[in-house]
Amino acid sequence: MNRFLYLLMCMLLITVSCSREKEINEGIRLYNEGLTQSAFVKFREGLLHYSTIKTINAQNLYFSPCAIFSSENILSMLYPEQYSYNFPREVVSVWYDREEDTCAVTDGIVVYLSIQDKESIINNPSQEPIKAVAYATHTYFLSGKELFVYNPQNEQIKKVSSVEFSPPEAFKYYNAYIDIVDDKLIVIAGIAGAYNLWVITKNGEVLISSLRVATWKHAVYDGTLFIIKGSAGNWDFKSINIKTGQEKIIKNFSSLTDIHMTDHGIVISTGEKMYIYLYNDTMYVLPFVYSIKGETRDGMVVDNGSLLIISSEKFFSKIQRIAKDTGCCTVKN
Repeated sequence: MNRFLYLLMCMLLITVSCSREKEINEGIRLYNEGLTQSAFVKFREGLLHYSTIKTINAQNLYFSPCAIFSSENILSMLYPEQYSYNFPREVVSVWYDREEDTCAVTDGIVVYLSIQDKESIINNPSQEPIKAVAYATHTYFLSGKELFVYNPQNEQIKKVSSVEFSPPEAFKYYNAYIDIVDDKLIVIAGIAGAYNLWVITKNGEVLISSLRVATWKHAVYDGTLFIIKGSAGNWDFKSINIKTGQEKIIKNFSSLTDIHMTDHGIVISTGEKMYIYLYNDTMYVLPFVYSIKGETRDGMVVDNGSLLIISSEKFFSKIQRIAKDTGCCTVKN
């Protein structure tokens, strides 16, 4: 009986997987028969159906590298788990560490910290508002232009670096972001297409300083930083070797409306087309776009009439398959 149930479950999983791939397979057939427009209609819907993890119904979405949150009266994590926190104030910045089950949130005044359901408050050591927070064993937060770290074991706060993390212009109001990838911190400050970016070690050693970028969206893969530089009508999608500082223009864009960077690939929208960059240095272009609300390292939220959380790994893998089986969509270097 157990063997029968196991086989039945396997058959069900295969059936569901094939059903989800049905539109993509149909699109490949149509494209190879010369019916390209019909094929792309199938691809657009099929990619979503195949990669959707779950549907959500929420407002005021907040994204951190590993989680998606919503804030109404309280902060609620929607993905990868469903959980509510007793953090009553406005959310300025939020971070979730999946391995340690830790959530760090700032309302600009203090940092709220939840480590495995134990909640505490980190008071601001300066008079400046807290603009960003991140967590990796210790809690890092940007207070004004100064970066601090809080050690939950001894409950001490110290300054990480003597560098001032300032926006590129003398903005009175601006946003800031902290990301942690491996042993490196990426700190970004600015607003409205004008940002400065730093890459530093957790000990405060500066690897990249005051890099002018056009958006806070970024990715780090295998020691390489991916960013957007430029301004309206002349955007450069670039890679920078963090160790050597060597820069490379991957592609120039005259039109650019949206960028989303994940661990499995990057989506760049021109408003009419979607460019897909994978970290094996291949790029694809699709003649349709999605309304993408935000992303984590392994997923994106797409508004397709309802809000869909999609797996970026599945999404990008199927784009590779479409290109391989049809010969279409690849951008030549």
